[in-house]
Amino acid sequence: MEVETDLFGEVPAGNTAVLPGRSRGPKGGKRYTAPRGYAALPGSGPAGETCGTCMHIGRYRRYRKCKLMRAVWTNGPGTDILARTPACSRWQPDSAGDDRVQG
Repeated sequence: MEVETDLFGEVPAGNTAVLPGRSRGPKGGKRYTAPRGYAALPGSGPAGETCGTCMHIGRYRRYRKCKLMRAVWTNGPGTDILARTPACSRWQPDSAGDDRVQG
């Protein structure tokens, strides 16, 4: 991660770098939420497939979740997944088309 510098190569006052997976303080800008809802590394599955075409994707309330990670689901965005994310190595074709999760 590059840190912004001024004309003289120095870091301007008030500019603090935030590492990925960390968040800024309550008034320090947008918070970063590390994705923890994927069963395996996204992109490690079959080429051309996405989480949206997998049998393990489901909806809990209004959020998309991976059913394989149900034991670690939270009531926040940390375990949400994106349907357009490249498939992981645990991807299986969706045969039913039903994406409702009871819970």
